[in-house]
Amino acid sequence: MNTTGKTSLAVAAASVALLSACAGQNDAAAPSAPASAAVRSLTPSASSAPAAAQSSAAAPQVASGPVGCASADLDIALNPDQGGGGMNKTRFTLAFTNKGKAECTLQGSPGVSFVTGDDGVQVGAPATKEAEGGTAVPLAPGATATSTLSITNAGVFDPAECKPGDVRGLRVYPPGETAAVFVPHDQQACSAPDKSTMVVGQVVQG
Repeated sequence: MNTTGKTSLAVAAASVALLSACAGQNDAAAPSAPASAAVRSLTPSASSAPAAAQSSAAAPQVASGPVGCASADLDIALNPDQGGGGMNKTRFTLAFTNKGKAECTLQGSPGVSFVTGDDGVQVGAPATKEAEGGTAVPLAPGATATSTLSITNAGVFDPAECKPGDVRGLRVYPPGETAAVFVPHDQQACSAPDKSTMVVGQVVQG
């Protein structure tokens, strides 16, 4: 082999060695593959999860027990009181009968006035109530409660003060009601607006 050939072989060998060294350095310097990033959960933890919405509105209270008797559910009658009333007074019993389909209650004294007719004008002052308040009286369908009514005869008063006149009946307001029931009853009564000739008692059982 001539000199030129030897030189070429030497150069080639040196090149191979240099490339091998560079490759080794590159392998050593090459960074390792990064570890996979941890997958972040999209599901919120129990502590961060929103609390279930709760209604702040309180449940409505439902009324229990019987309600007051409505005028439309009552038959009202005026009956003579067996005990009488005295020389100048006449005593009656107002009877309230439940004609409705449900139990109701009456408590206190009814309102009572003389009137000139079914839808007539009030005559004189309304009845004076013996007492306020009273005990609630349950009234089952078909049952009756009563209240006493004492009427002073118009003839015992000074005619100038009493101004007596004929009336056709009574306008009766059951306790707690603003609707009246007409009860027929003919008699003379004082028409003076400040003259009360009736006294009514509280409703009681039976």
